[in-house]
Amino acid sequence: MLTPLGLQVAALLTYGWLVACLVWGRPNRQAVTGPSATGTTPAGVPRSLEVVWLGSLAILFGYPLVALIAPDVLLSFPWAVGFPGEITIELLGLAVILVGGALVGWAFRSLGRFATVEIRLSADHEVVRSGPYGWIRHPMYTANIALGLGITLTFLALPLLLPLALVVWLADRRARSEERLFLASDRLGADYRRYVGATGRFLPLSVHPYRSGA
Repeated sequence: MLTPLGLQVAALLTYGWLVACLVWGRPNRQAVTGPSATGTTPAGVPRSLEVVWLGSLAILFGYPLVALIAPDVLLSFPWAVGFPGEITIELLGLAVILVGGALVGWAFRSLGRFATVEIRLSADHEVVRSGPYGWIRHPMYTANIALGLGITLTFLALPLLLPLALVVWLADRRARSEERLFLASDRLGADYRRYVGATGRFLPLSVHPYRSGA
């Protein structure tokens, strides 16, 4: 696939699939009522790391755009060389992108009005258990990691290994901060503690979804 046309086709498939999944899963944008129970960046996630988080995602998701607009530029770099089995790796990357995109849409659809970029609790926040949240607590982070990995494999992009590693590290840090926020809540803490015990942070603990807070 390491040809200009192949890179462009892969980029179109990547963006087309992401757009389709986001349109399908776009959340109910009804405003979350009541004041935020915390700042947008709780302890453990400095604003500087939030910038790194968003910047790393921008690099990962922007790489296919370069492949779409100027594939010859990418092919001129030293890492753009063929090797046995490259097609298998690229097809695996596309499959991971399909899974990651579908998970993004499903998670957005399940979160509804609670879907925000900021780490916060609203006055009427709930512990969401529908959709992928019945198995894992942070499917959006799982999806971002999967998409980053899929893009890296599809385009055989060695420069993306660093932003991908940063996304994995910061996803874990952000997830832990969110969990501390829920566990510290007087209203949601006990319910969320049971939820934590029955679900995985990024991968399922069980084949059966956890639905009840009882």
